[in-house]
Amino acid sequence: MKNLFYLFSIILFASCVSHKQVTYFNDIQELETGKLNIPNAPSAVLKVGDLVEVQISSISLETNAYFQKDQSSSDEGFGGNLYQIGENGFIYLPLVGEVKIAELSKEEARTAIEEALLEYVQKPSVNLRIADYKITVLGEVNAPGVYKIPTGEATVLEALGYAGDLTVYGVRKNVLLIHDNGVEKSFHRLNLNDSKVLESEHFYLQNNDVIYVQPTKGLTSKDDNIYRILPLVISSLTFIAVVISLNQ
Repeated sequence: MKNLFYLFSIILFASCVSHKQVTYFNDIQELETGKLNIPNAPSAVLKVGDLVEVQISSISLETNAYFQKDQSSSDEGFGGNLYQIGENGFIYLPLVGEVKIAELSKEEARTAIEEALLEYVQKPSVNLRIADYKITVLGEVNAPGVYKIPTGEATVLEALGYAGDLTVYGVRKNVLLIHDNGVEKSFHRLNLNDSKVLESEHFYLQNNDVIYVQPTKGLTSKDDNIYRILPLVISSLTFIAVVISLNQ
């Protein structure tokens, strides 16, 4: 019986996840205050296939009407002025024609559109945002899925927040980030146990980024219920073994 108790104890401790593994930023956990060198969000670079909302205004109300498209049910949350960047990198604006904005930042794209408008519009003003900005979060999180980000900007932590945070079984020190710039795909590893991740160039996500959180060793699926109840079962068996050993 004593050997059985030792066996149960070993299995129980082996099945547990350490506190250090499931906490973020272990290197500053004991500090009460300090400074973090979090970089400013980089300007998103537009690419072929992006859907952008372009709002154009000027001092002429009649001219403004040329650029106001009818809103459809799929444009909910937007003004209706949606344009998809074509394979050649251009969008087609009424009255103006083609304007190339692919491979430009949002600020550069606004400037390019305003310059194209000057021939037709007095004192044009342009607002532009990515309308289909989304990130995908998969693996050991509480709510995996595809999330649209209305602001067109998100950090790794915000993305995980959308997905309900990592489960206790998610490996925080080896989170996989897959990035697609429209030409090629690349991947990067992020260690959320270390606060240096906040200073990483990959802390801010880009459109269509994918985050994958792998499970701890021994887990193969978030829905593998046997692993969810295993610690409880082992704890119960251990308790029973202890009671029996004490009564002998």
